Amino acid sequence: MRPTQRLVLVAVLASSGVAACKSRERASTSPEVSGMLALDGKPLVVTRCVPGRGVTTFVELVTAAGKLRFEDRQLFWNRDVEAVTRGDQLECEKLDRSWGGGQRPDGSSYFRGTLDFRCTGTAGALVGNVTADCGQITAEERRSLDENRDKTRAAQAVDAGF
Repeated sequence: MRPTQRLVLVAVLASSGVAACKSRERASTSPEVSGMLALDGKPLVVTRCVPGRGVTTFVELVTAAGKLRFEDRQLFWNRDVEAVTRGDQLECEKLDRSWGGGQRPDGSSYFRGTLDFRCTGTAGALVGNVTADCGQITAEERRSLDENRDKTRAAQAVDAGF
């Protein structure tokens, strides 16, 4: 099934309860991002996916309303898409993540991962379930990310007693 044919269900936490809306539109015009992102129940279109490196690897998902930044196991929102700062830290009721990334010798970065979250901040309620593959990941980098993911899952299975 092509992405444009998929029905995207957007579950939005509202002050009066949980509301759901359906959309046939892609949540992203960026070929590097799929899934959904909403601010106060309004779907956001991700126009750019920007990986980077500060203290740790991070990714920014840029929309017309602002940018969402995942860094150091936390989410941040900044209404100013041109700002170099992280923005306001979000308080998350749910933040499931699986990711990998790095920085190349030339200083460029890459990021691959999924973020499934329900958070609030000064901007409002942010909800999302996105998959990002940013920074033109090479075949060698992809193999390394896959190996690291497999090792992490194996260690988690041992820790869980499986």
